Amino acid sequence: MKTEEALTSRTRLNGAFDISDERLTYFARSGVLAIGAIFLLWIFWNAFHAIPSADDFCYGFGARSRGVFQNVVTEYLTWGGRYTPAFLIGAFAVSDQVLLRHYYVVPLLILALNFMAARHFLSVAGIKSGAFVLLFFVMLMATFRMRESLFWLAGGATYGVSCALFLTLIAEELRIFRGNLVISKKRIALLSLASVFLASFNETVMLAHIALLFPLTIYCISQKANKAVVFILVAAIIGAIISAAAPGNFLRAATMPQHINVLLAAWSALRLILLKYVASFLVSLLLFYCFFAIIRPRKEIEFSRRFIFGFSTFLFLALWASIFARTFVLNDLGPERARTIDYMLVNVLAFLIATHLHTQRRAINMAKRKSVMAGTLFVGTVALIMSFIFLPNHTWRPIVTGIAASAELKSVMSARFDAAKQAKGKVLEAAGYTKEPKPITFFNEIKTNPKEWENVCFAQYFELTEVRLKPKPE
Repeated sequence: MKTEEALTSRTRLNGAFDISDERLTYFARSGVLAIGAIFLLWIFWNAFHAIPSADDFCYGFGARSRGVFQNVVTEYLTWGGRYTPAFLIGAFAVSDQVLLRHYYVVPLLILALNFMAARHFLSVAGIKSGAFVLLFFVMLMATFRMRESLFWLAGGATYGVSCALFLTLIAEELRIFRGNLVISKKRIALLSLASVFLASFNETVMLAHIALLFPLTIYCISQKANKAVVFILVAAIIGAIISAAAPGNFLRAATMPQHINVLLAAWSALRLILLKYVASFLVSLLLFYCFFAIIRPRKEIEFSRRFIFGFSTFLFLALWASIFARTFVLNDLGPERARTIDYMLVNVLAFLIATHLHTQRRAINMAKRKSVMAGTLFVGTVALIMSFIFLPNHTWRPIVTGIAASAELKSVMSARFDAAKQAKGKVLEAAGYTKEPKPITFFNEIKTNPKEWENVCFAQYFELTEVRLKPKPE
């Protein structure tokens, strides 16, 4: 009798405990999702206050004066082989009404493309949880070089769009490596065409994709499965040749400093990975592991250790190749916008390893799980509140001032654009934007010297004889 009462009491206790554990999970999930939603709202705010800058006017004037397609040919012959971004930028910027009044379409479209790519990647990986998709997308965007790859047309068309296309191709190649996909002729043709276009976006993503495909192709041939991936590799190489053989590349290379040795560039790329990306990888790994613990996907991801090791190696080679392109030319990581591709690869690599750690972790008893989750939730909440109170300059204040600054920048530049339209055929002397720090939507400014290329492009786009900044008051 006592034994039955003890069992009944234990059952009631466990039932009450399960409810408490579910509540803790609910609060933790709600908190993380709320932070993610606030972050996305911040992006949307800035998206609707984004402004055109620098190269946008150059491509827009070229497309308007030569035609969109002829401008792509001219850019290919005189500047570089990035013909797909040249087309996208020119097609959007050719109309001043679209460029000046509907610039928000640029970041919103890049956001949508990357969200669809992230959802597709997670679907291939076996995760269909809406909450996890949102958090994965937030991680992707948090490491995006947003100033140059999202809020600026020329950078976004070159790196933001290619990031989405590359992530989609990675998902398909993950499926091929997994061996659960019968590659049809239609799919091969589509992936091959996408690989050709991907190579035309920029050298970073071009070499990264080839570096991923090459070992994947060798593996498929050795396993005598999905050997049609050879066609995708060949297509990527053909796309690289088309882009690299652009006469404009050689004309531009003549004005640049001498490249460093190939072997030295390869070593420098590896060194930069260790110096610049290891910490980011560990943070992403920890966050994804926590996401798994909080969201608890219903279906366990069934990736073997060999699979994780193999595809992670492919991704590491892709990351190394993406950095090699810049170290060979610049002996450095290069412009911020190029790192958008790097961080996407870091996030995907961290996600795959986190899935393995998630499935391999040892089960812990419910009491311990409850105490760990409750303690983490309490400490995290207190730390967040205390940081808001004692570190406003490092938490909420820059966000608030940045939101106001982006709105002010939009107002200043809109007034400048209106003044430029009214000054058609004349000289325009504009007041410079001097507010510091610059908002996330700021990229470039015209110069005091009217002969600078930024001024020339601005003047040509608005049909001015000359544009320059007003001298700063003494």
